[in-house]
Amino acid sequence: MKVLLKGMFVGLFVLALTAGCASVGSKVSDQDLIKDLVNQLKVALENKDIDGIMNTFSDDFYHPEVGGKEEGKEMLQMALDAGYADNGEVFVDDMEIELKDDGTATVYPIDLSADPGSISIELLVKKEAAGWRILEVRPDGM
Repeated sequence: MKVLLKGMFVGLFVLALTAGCASVGSKVSDQDLIKDLVNQLKVALENKDIDGIMNTFSDDFYHPEVGGKEEGKEMLQMALDAGYADNGEVFVDDMEIELKDDGTATVYPIDLSADPGSISIELLVKKEAAGWRILEVRPDGM
């Protein structure tokens, strides 16, 4: 009986400790949430997953040479179909995140490499109800 009670006590203690650890510090930082967003983009780009890529973009996305999110998706699909992402890799090791007071952040550099060449991009991301999303993509030199 003592062994059973002792085992139950230890089990409850471990359960309580685990629950406490799960709730303490469970708030994920904006930096970590942005890193998760960039990693989602990385995986989607490297897998040429157009829907996965577009899930990282805000509905408010706009680029003066592309247009909005739907036009961006069409252009991106054409680029994928033309082979611009063949053997593509995304490098984020040197990426720095700068949080702004207006609920946005810049992420730079994100280095893209594929058969046609390489480029570094900067992302402007914004915090939305669904999480951080890409608002703008700014290629180096443009």
